[in-house]
Amino acid sequence: MDIEAFVAARNHAAGKMNYEPNLYGTDGDTRKGVAVYTPLTLALYDLAVLRFSNCFIWQCAPHVLLDFYDRHISDRHLDIGVGTGYFLDRCRFPSTAPTIALFDLNPHCLAKSAKRLRRYGPACYMGDVLQRIDIGVSGFDSISLNYLLHCLPGNLASKSIVFENVKPLLRDGGVVFGSTILGEGVRHNPLARQLMKIYNAKGIFSNLSDRRSDLEAGLKANFAEHTIHIAGSVALFSARGRMTRSVAGTQLRKQKGTW
Repeated sequence: MDIEAFVAARNHAAGKMNYEPNLYGTDGDTRKGVAVYTPLTLALYDLAVLRFSNCFIWQCAPHVLLDFYDRHISDRHLDIGVGTGYFLDRCRFPSTAPTIALFDLNPHCLAKSAKRLRRYGPACYMGDVLQRIDIGVSGFDSISLNYLLHCLPGNLASKSIVFENVKPLLRDGGVVFGSTILGEGVRHNPLARQLMKIYNAKGIFSNLSDRRSDLEAGLKANFAEHTIHIAGSVALFSARGRMTRSVAGTQLRKQKGTW
């Protein structure tokens, strides 16, 4: 672990946010899903998660996710739930000098990703995506939520507050895209079913009841258009045309039959 990068990430986050998050929260807390990502686990993440688990457990190979990044990435990009920075390191930006912002609750993830992407000079911000995001900048042309939602507490119906929170950061015409492992309505091989039970029991995942219909409802309530594609156990989604709170509320009332 690069100590200077770690300290820089923490100090930059402290300067942008009004609190220093406690990573090791209680059950039902967003922090429980990120506490597992220590410098040691992040050193193994690309091999264990992105290469082995994606190919043989979740049945969504890394090149599928990388192609998804390539189709949606912009020169002014915000990455939320940064992991190790693997896809930002490999994707094709429209230019050689993109503006990149990294947002995560875990300073280890921020530090590792910032070091990996140091050629781009990314800005780092620490915070909880389930809360209002106040980083002092907005107008991003693309925002990614890759492998984030299944790590957040609750079900997809409640976790859709994430879409409400990121909308103010997106410019008109910008795109939100990401991926999440679903718990229902997709193929799970025996190894995937066992790992889902373990990860949900430990609080690393919270996705046993996550289904496509709830993801679609959340996107539809917040954006004018959206797409969802299933690859193995993973839903890849994108959305454009952010709607105002009043319009989104009207859409949600229609879905609930209270119109």
